[in-house]
Amino acid sequence: MRALVASTLGLCAAAATAQDDASTKNLDAASLWRETEAAVRLAESMPVRVSQRELREGEALVITVELPRGGYLNVVSIGPDGVPTVLFPNRVHADNKVVDPGPFVVPTPQMQFELKAGPPYGVSLLAAFLTPEPLDLYANGEGERNASGALLSRFARLSMSGRDVLKTLSTKSLVVEERATPLLAGMTTIVACATVGPCSLGVDTAVDGVVRDIPEALTPGIFLEPEDKALTAKVLNVRPISDKGIKLIMVSEGFVPRLYNDAARYCSVAYGHLVKKQPCSGSESPKFRPGISYQAGADLLVSDMALAQRAVMALVKVPLTDGQYAALCDFTYNVGSGNFKRSTLLKVINAGEHHRVPFQLRRWNKAGGKVLRGLQTRREREVALYFDGAAIPKSAPAGEDETPLDIRTGEPGS
Repeated sequence: MRALVASTLGLCAAAATAQDDASTKNLDAASLWRETEAAVRLAESMPVRVSQRELREGEALVITVELPRGGYLNVVSIGPDGVPTVLFPNRVHADNKVVDPGPFVVPTPQMQFELKAGPPYGVSLLAAFLTPEPLDLYANGEGERNASGALLSRFARLSMSGRDVLKTLSTKSLVVEERATPLLAGMTTIVACATVGPCSLGVDTAVDGVVRDIPEALTPGIFLEPEDKALTAKVLNVRPISDKGIKLIMVSEGFVPRLYNDAARYCSVAYGHLVKKQPCSGSESPKFRPGISYQAGADLLVSDMALAQRAVMALVKVPLTDGQYAALCDFTYNVGSGNFKRSTLLKVINAGEHHRVPFQLRRWNKAGGKVLRGLQTRREREVALYFDGAAIPKSAPAGEDETPLDIRTGEPGS
């Protein structure tokens, strides 16, 4: 994290070449923030605290992770410039096995250095991950190495393989019982500020004042069509979404604390909230321009999701479990109520043929004519939540249409 430096060897120096690395140059702060938050939200919660959340340049930071059990601990930071740094373990304290539950402090006394605030200024994300099996994001990280392959830098950059491991473990956490959760995680934010001037936590402005493009972010389909008021008018009391469902939706959309342009270059913010069907221009509402807090983003999502909830309640004619309802709300938010209304998926649900649902959900994996990994992941998570602990059918029924579908154009002839 370039917003924090070690007093004896600048963390800035440890991460200075990250933006030139082929595997990280295309991941800006907003994209990586979304990805890390998704891993944390899908895992079982683990408290992470900081000694102070607003730091002036040169002030020291202490991170405390409340460990509910032993395991292998990794602490990662993402600065305002998007550099993903593994703070723990590191070259000074390489053993990341923790035995006893309770508070674990970084930096440890063994490290004999401080983490201090410095430029670039802005909000940084701190995330901690605890696994029952060995996982060392430092040893598997990126950085300069000696002839024997050992890292020379005090801190490593989080590698693509490390990100993939966290994503895999967190997805498993969505579907297994809590007692068997393979990943515990927690996160918090801090803001590093200059020695003088304003200092405020909870919002994030672009480091260089440029609005970022996030090509993997797709405008929720629910915003791309007018609300079918004739369909939803009879839905007076909206059924709430379960905690697992809210977690899935937040992870599916990903949080971006500042205005950004999505894949269609539509100006958006927070959890996929559509600001306007044009690129951000600086003329947006003052409530969005400085950035948006988690709570404000969550409030927007609740309001936006009501459109999908009403559609699901109006269209589905059979009883749904909490998991089924939440999965369909996430799906409808993504593809739009019109596509859901005309889908084979809806037909098989209303026919009570739930064994066909996985194969119909998985069809919706394309956008702009291309199969997208993010959509494939989202569909698998929806399938997992739809069955929520029950066995998921592995083989499609004979004659099942599994032709991939585009979330923008829907099913042909429907």
